[in-house]
Amino acid sequence: MILFIIFGWRGVTFTKENGTFFCPQCGDGSPFKHKTVRNFFTLYFIPLIPLNKLGEYVECGNCQGTFNVEILDYDPEAQAGQVQALFMVAMKQVMIGMLLADGNIDDQEVIELQQIFQDLAKVEVTEQDLREEIANIQSQGINTLELAAELSGELNDNGKEMVVRSAYRIAGADGYVDESEMNFLHQLATALQLSPAHLKGIMAEAIEHSNA
Repeated sequence: MILFIIFGWRGVTFTKENGTFFCPQCGDGSPFKHKTVRNFFTLYFIPLIPLNKLGEYVECGNCQGTFNVEILDYDPEAQAGQVQALFMVAMKQVMIGMLLADGNIDDQEVIELQQIFQDLAKVEVTEQDLREEIANIQSQGINTLELAAELSGELNDNGKEMVVRSAYRIAGADGYVDESEMNFLHQLATALQLSPAHLKGIMAEAIEHSNA
């Protein structure tokens, strides 16, 4: 009698953990299974000896989408906070670009910039720190309009209008908006992909608000 020993290898999937996570397709609070696939030596098709790990993934219980395990470290609130912080830094630099547009650093414009930034970011910034940042942007030749162009893809119309309104407030802080400042405003609107008509509407609203 000849006895055949049937052996081989096959992958076996295990659920490592369960929980809820932020699914890119379903949103926050979605159930998940963290699964690991390991190669097993089999005898008569029965997995006996665990071998190398073939891979692992996270499976959403709602949409059955699969994702890299790094998705479990994603914190939408923290991510939103980081984006907001980066936006505020870029916006401050754009306002500094407006301040420098006419070639003069007017004390009243610096004070206005300080107040606007503190109102928006809800954090204090000293006048000394602000002046040091202005000097840094001057010395490094940072192109604030390029920063605005980078922002444009991440902002809705309301965010873009906020940037323009803030820049306009800086320009008018010394009592008037000169030609160089007006040119900067038009370039800023272009960088943010706002039409001339849209810019005109923002400025008209800002003027009406300041006269109220």
